[in-house]
Amino acid sequence: MFNWFLKLLGIEEDKPAHSDNSFMKAAEAKPAESKPEPKPEPAAKSLEDEFPDLKANYIKVLNAAGFTTKAAIDTAGDDDLLALKGIGQATLKVLRK
Repeated sequence: MFNWFLKLLGIEEDKPAHSDNSFMKAAEAKPAESKPEPKPEPAAKSLEDEFPDLKANYIKVLNAAGFTTKAAIDTAGDDDLLALKGIGQATLKVLRK
C-alpha cells in the first residue's frame, strides 16, 4: 500500500534497513559509562519557616522584592530592607535574629 513511499525513501519493502544488525553490535561493544547522579540540593526553607513570628503581609513584601530566602535577607543591607513598604525597625529586628 505504501510501496511508493518506501521507494521514495530508498527502502526496499522486502529487506530490513539493517540486516546485519551492526548498530546492535556497536552498542554491545561499548559498555555504558555510569555517571554518578548529582546529589539534590537541600530545599531552601521558605520565609514562613525561617521567620515564624513574621506576619504574612511582610513575607509578601519581601518575596515581591526578591528576598525569597534567609540568605538573601542576610546579605541585604538594612537600608535596602527598610526601603520596602511596611518594613520598619521592629520588623528589621525580627529579620536580623
